[in-house]
Amino acid sequence: MWSAYMDRNGFSSYLRYCAGNSVALTCIWMQRVGVIWLAWEISESSLWTSIVVAAQLVPTIVAGPLFGAMADRVPIASAMIKVQLILASLTTILFLIAAADMASIAMLITFECLIGITVSAHQPLRMALVPALVPKSLMSRAISLDSMVFNLTRMIGPALAGFLIASTGVPMVIFVGAIGNLVLALVVWSLRKEVTSHVQSSGGFLSQLQDGWSVIRESREVQAAFLLTGVFGSGGRAAVDLFPLFAATAFDRGADGAGLLLSAAGLGAVCAAAILALRKNLPKDIEICLAIAGFAALWAMSRTQNWSVGLACAAMLGCSASIVGVATQSKIQLSIPDGFHGRVMGLWIMMGLGSTALGTIIYGLLSDVTSLRHASTIVAILGILAVVGIALLSRNAAEDRTPR
Repeated sequence: MWSAYMDRNGFSSYLRYCAGNSVALTCIWMQRVGVIWLAWEISESSLWTSIVVAAQLVPTIVAGPLFGAMADRVPIASAMIKVQLILASLTTILFLIAAADMASIAMLITFECLIGITVSAHQPLRMALVPALVPKSLMSRAISLDSMVFNLTRMIGPALAGFLIASTGVPMVIFVGAIGNLVLALVVWSLRKEVTSHVQSSGGFLSQLQDGWSVIRESREVQAAFLLTGVFGSGGRAAVDLFPLFAATAFDRGADGAGLLLSAAGLGAVCAAAILALRKNLPKDIEICLAIAGFAALWAMSRTQNWSVGLACAAMLGCSASIVGVATQSKIQLSIPDGFHGRVMGLWIMMGLGSTALGTIIYGLLSDVTSLRHASTIVAILGILAVVGIALLSRNAAEDRTPR
C-alpha cells in the first residue's frame, strides 16, 4: 500500500535517491573525519588542521554560483554522474597517497581544494535534481527528508569513522569516501530516465548569473528567504560550529562535553526534519518562528550555568537550524521558475556558507573583546531584531500582492 501511494504521488524515485544518498553521505562524512585526523597526525597543529578544513569550504563559496549557472545549462543526471566519478577518483588518489605514507599538509590542502571545487558543482546539481524528481506539491516533504538524511548521516558517519580509524587506520576511512561517491553515481544512473526534462538556459555565465540575481530581486519572498538564511547563518549556525568552545569556556567541559553539545544539536535537527518530512505542506511563517526560537535558545544558553539546560538549548538551536534551512529552501524552490533552480540555489548556498564563515569570525572578535557568553547574548538579541525586520518585510510584500 505504501509503495503504491508513493508511486501514485511521484515520490518513489526520490526515495530511491535518498536511500543511495544516505549511504553516500555517511561514507563522505567518514572521509572528512579521516582527512581531518590525518592532518592532525601530520602537523599536530590546530591552525594547519583548520586550514585543511577551510580548503574545501572556500572553493564552494567562490565557485558555487558559477556552477549553479552551469547546472541550468546541462542534463542534470549525466552531469551529476560525472561529478561523482571525479570525486571518487580524487578520493581514491588521496587514499593511495595516504596508504603509501606520502601525505603532507600541502598535499591535503591541494586535494581538499580540488574536492571543494568539485563539490561546488555537485551542490547546485543536487538541488536542481529535487524538482526534477518530485512534483511541486511534495517539494517541501522532499526537502525535509533530504535534511533529515543529511543530519542523520552527520551523526552516524563521524562515529563510524572513529571506530574504523582505531581498527584499520586513516587510509581505509578515506577510501570509504570514494565508495560513497560511486554509490551515488550508480543511484543517479539508475534514475536517469526518471529525471524529468527541465528548461535549459543559454548564454554566457555572467549573463546567467545576472538573470539569477534578477529572479531574486523581483521576488520579495525570495529576498526574505535569502536574508533569513544570511542572518541565521551568521548567528545560529555559527554558534553551532562553536559548540566545542561553549563546552570548554561556558560550561567548563572537555571533549566529551563538546561531543554531547554537537550530538544534541544533531538530534534536534534530525527530529525537526523527520517531523517536517511527514507533512505535505509547511506551516505558514514557520521559518520566522523557529529562527526567533533558535536565537532565544542561544540567548538562554549564554545565560545559564546548568549543563542540562545547555543541552536542551543546543537541541533547540539544532532544530531551528534544520527547519529554517528546509523552509527557506522550499520557499525559494517553489518561487523560482523552471530553468533557474541551479543558479539561484547556487547563490543560496553561497549565502549560507558565507554568512556562517563570517559569523564565526565575528564571534571570535566579540569573544576576544568580551567573552563567548557576552558575545552570544549580543548575537542573539541582534538576531531576533533582524528576524523581526525580515518578518515585517515579508508581511509588507504579502500585502502588496493582495488585490485592492
